[in-house]
Amino acid sequence: MSDLNQKLKSFAEEGKSIKIGLAGLGQMGRGLLSQLRGLGGMEVLALAGRNIANTERTLKSLNINQNDYIIVQSEDSTKGQRKTAGIDLLVDIFTDQAINNIRAALNDRMLIYSDSLSILFNIEEIDLIIDATGNPEAGAYIALNAITSKKHLVTLNVEMDVTIGPFLRDLAKEHGVIYTLSAGDEPPAAKELYDFIDMLGMDVVAAGKGKNNPLDREANPDTMAEYASEKGSNPYMMTSFVDGTKSMVEMACLSNATGLKPDCRGMHAPTVNVSELLDVLKLKSEGGILDKTGVVEFVVGDLAPGVFLIYTTKNRVLRDELKYLLLGEGPNYLLYRPYHLTSMETPISIARAYFYKEATMIPLSDLVSEVITIAKKDLKAGERIDRIGGYTVYGLIEDRNISENNDYLPIGLSEGAVLKNDIEKSGPITYNDVNLSGDCLVFKLRKIQDSRKDNR
Repeated sequence: MSDLNQKLKSFAEEGKSIKIGLAGLGQMGRGLLSQLRGLGGMEVLALAGRNIANTERTLKSLNINQNDYIIVQSEDSTKGQRKTAGIDLLVDIFTDQAINNIRAALNDRMLIYSDSLSILFNIEEIDLIIDATGNPEAGAYIALNAITSKKHLVTLNVEMDVTIGPFLRDLAKEHGVIYTLSAGDEPPAAKELYDFIDMLGMDVVAAGKGKNNPLDREANPDTMAEYASEKGSNPYMMTSFVDGTKSMVEMACLSNATGLKPDCRGMHAPTVNVSELLDVLKLKSEGGILDKTGVVEFVVGDLAPGVFLIYTTKNRVLRDELKYLLLGEGPNYLLYRPYHLTSMETPISIARAYFYKEATMIPLSDLVSEVITIAKKDLKAGERIDRIGGYTVYGLIEDRNISENNDYLPIGLSEGAVLKNDIEKSGPITYNDVNLSGDCLVFKLRKIQDSRKDNR
């Protein structure tokens, strides 16, 4: 880390900066914009968000006045076709006047804002794009265009990664750029512990995160509105935390990058404090709750907002050393990090991608786990599934082989799907239960990903 930090500082001292495009101005995006504007060696050239009025309020809250930015609206463009990675895309092509305005703003060191994501791919100077949207469809559009435009991509969009991450990993390699999850999110924080123990040749029993919200599968944006307001969060995002979907997505992301699997559908989610982890997360034959080792898990208790890893070794000499170091009697031992700094750690991934061409975390070549779609209430044929953190569905992690054999619908493909069959509350939804839009980009990319797996 010290070498990377020095490299960034030297870069800044030379008057240079990594040029960044930012997509999404929610809680994570807002924090990132504020942080990056004060960080030497990095510069946000452009940002994209859906709502101009909300964005202007955000900029004002960050003391960015109207003389410091320009707005280039999607109205300043026409729709054009772009074929990339075998996919026909509709993209915004900006008018000559808009392009002139963009060039003038760059020359004057003004921030450029647009309600069109295409702004990020129309600025040649941008080196790297950050996706802070959290939406699988928007993420697919951002990722596909960023990578094929030869720009590195750092994503906080874990919902997208667990859906089409292996495809994006391969696509980035083909185009000579980096696709990576962002440091600071729980999956990369937990993977740091995994890599440490794996490098030492020890065995992982369980790895995961602490959850600091109540678990309520029936939560929706109405029931979460007041709680979200207290926390300064979007009610849909807060619902995805409370109904468990976010934890499922995060642990699937960790699973897909390490090969660890869920012990059961949805994981066990025990209420347990740090001091009790070793007593609970061990095999049933040893008095614990696990049927197997090498699993991902999340716990409710005082570990939050941290991550953990339980490990073991059969090497008697190493066990004696671990005992000497006061790490316990064994046979299982605990490592944990009592924090994760969310998007505040994203600059680490930006610098690693730009200077070292390294990813902080990427999935393996194939998915190991899937987050399947579960009915939050009784659903009727003809109903349309709303977004993650909404009123109709939540997600549960499942072994990919089980999901594939049962044709379960991934949560990342569920938004906008129309039900063909009635589904009872708590029932899993399959591909055969829905009509999916053929225009959905994330679905098109998922089909390519699945076809590549079949051909391996």
